[in-house]
Amino acid sequence: MSNILICAFPNPGHVTPMLSVGLHLAGLGHTVTFHTGEIFRSQVETTGLRFAGMIGRANIDYRNQGNSEENEELTERDRILNHLKYWFIDPLPDQHRRLQQILEETPVDLILTSSMYLGCFPMLLGPRENRPPVIGCGVTPLILRSIDCGLIMHDATPEGRKRNQEEHFLLERAFQPVADQLNVALTECAAPSISGFWADSIYTLPDLFLQFTGDAFEFPRSDLPSKVQFVGPVLPNHSAAFQEPSWWNELDSSKPVVLVTQGTLANFDLQELVQPALTALADDNSLVIAATGRADTGDLVIPTNARVESFVPFVRLLPKVDVLITNAGYGAVQQALSFGVPLVAAGDTEEKAFTAARVGWTGAGINLGTRRPTPEQIRTAVHTVLTRSQYREQARRLQKNFSRYGALAEITRSVETLI
Repeated sequence: MSNILICAFPNPGHVTPMLSVGLHLAGLGHTVTFHTGEIFRSQVETTGLRFAGMIGRANIDYRNQGNSEENEELTERDRILNHLKYWFIDPLPDQHRRLQQILEETPVDLILTSSMYLGCFPMLLGPRENRPPVIGCGVTPLILRSIDCGLIMHDATPEGRKRNQEEHFLLERAFQPVADQLNVALTECAAPSISGFWADSIYTLPDLFLQFTGDAFEFPRSDLPSKVQFVGPVLPNHSAAFQEPSWWNELDSSKPVVLVTQGTLANFDLQELVQPALTALADDNSLVIAATGRADTGDLVIPTNARVESFVPFVRLLPKVDVLITNAGYGAVQQALSFGVPLVAAGDTEEKAFTAARVGWTGAGINLGTRRPTPEQIRTAVHTVLTRSQYREQARRLQKNFSRYGALAEITRSVETLI
């Protein structure tokens, strides 16, 4: 058995699937060290895995919006650039330093990283013989450039490929400040610079990249590198400690069950999606479950047909759900489609616009194209998904595609190949 290091960018959408992977590998007899932010120390140590915390600017608390007040005064483009710099570029040197400390203290045979953990870049840009093998893990949508698609649209026709090429050029130019900042951070680590579109390196630098979804959820790419492989969704571990709330038996009534969530990161303002959804469906003959991801529900107005919980394990709840209203967090979408549940997606922050675009493209749901939909938009979309069988049929098509994979078994095979 081997010593495996798992590096996860410190937010729940990255830590949760990577922790499932770590527990699986530990169950096979490997020694697993889990490297992420201190905020997750208790969660990791409770599982029995060895914890290695982050330091300095890498030790981010995802609940802190950082320079949010300053961001409100910026244009949308500059806000995105600031977001990328604060969350992913600035932490890189301290991620790298801590990673080197771990490698000096512990023999490591293999490293797995979540997709936006960039602390491995200096090592990956150096001599191959000076590092263990590295597997990147895709817990967000593919943002690797392709002749066949842009970030939110697939079109492999000659005209479409020309548009895609133009979009890539504009994208690279718009994100040049991020590339410049990344290269400054790499210089601080005495590493070579990266040329070309910086985000491509997330997929091309590791020895192997495993995308945590099925191929049916991603835009087809004729130029997908062979090292990028689909392994299917990694679902969270069952929560044995979960106690079913008093309303749980209501899920078995004849009423449609609608679940709404803003995830665990973009849930600072529940007025963006949760409250409009509660308002939209207040007079419906349905049971509405709001999973807030936080204990403080603020000033939510809760109608009589709604039940609000800070946490409900989706793997327990989704088999009873008829439609999920989501801000398009990647993990929630993958879980819903794993159970054949159609979606209403309303997200345009972080990677959520890319996930929502894929929901619309697959036909497994409706993409509202905004993180602040009106109650009327939500009501219309939910009724459409519930009454038109095509959405459920497409969600089940994806469920069937996902079921062909066994993510943990696929990951195990990849691990054993590289060790």
